[in-house]
Amino acid sequence: MPKVKINRFLQDPGFCAIATCATLANFYDSSIDYNHVKELLKLDSIESFDGLDSGEIGILLNKLGFKKVTIVTSDFKVVDYSWENYGRKRIVECLLKMRDRKTSDGYIDCKDFYKWLKDYNYDNNLIIDYNFSYYIKKFLDKKIPIALSFNWTMFFKYTKQKNNGVLDSYRGDYSHHIVVAYGYDKRGVYICDSHHELYKYKRKKYRNGFYKISWLNLMTIIGQGDLFLAENYEKE
Repeated sequence: MPKVKINRFLQDPGFCAIATCATLANFYDSSIDYNHVKELLKLDSIESFDGLDSGEIGILLNKLGFKKVTIVTSDFKVVDYSWENYGRKRIVECLLKMRDRKTSDGYIDCKDFYKWLKDYNYDNNLIIDYNFSYYIKKFLDKKIPIALSFNWTMFFKYTKQKNNGVLDSYRGDYSHHIVVAYGYDKRGVYICDSHHELYKYKRKKYRNGFYKISWLNLMTIIGQGDLFLAENYEKE
């Protein structure tokens, strides 16, 4: 299958969602770039920025001009498979109940998913599924690039880190990373990655930001990550 032509933007630390959303919007409107998206979010200080969760990414894609955003997830901190066949209104009600359980691990994620999905100015949709390959192929067959998140620490076999970025194999945690998928073949998926600073030594082959991940490895590292399917772009 032919690859979709996209532009890569280099990110600041923790800004992978900003760069990825910029790439998706730039595919439709060449005037949108990484700095445009940062200005849209009024991100003057990267030190005070703690990244975007999935609901916030959905909101950002709407703000950039996508009238329909579908998020495919199996994140059990937020959703449950008993919701699988619910309509949008019922899922919004479920997210509200989860949001109100402030002791839950996924409270912040639920809050932002709820804020995104309850905005009926957009044709948004939350799909609870783990058959990620189906959606990847479906959209790329239509020549629509998509965003996906995966376990960055797992794929690159990197040391876990604490919140301040210090490597700590005992008290650190793994990191999720969001990238653009812009093509596939029977062996794997072509990825555009905005990260660059840590791609050196044995990882230097990833530094130019364009590489392929096998289907087997991608389905493993996505795990409880998400797909972001942005459609119906209208220039603001």
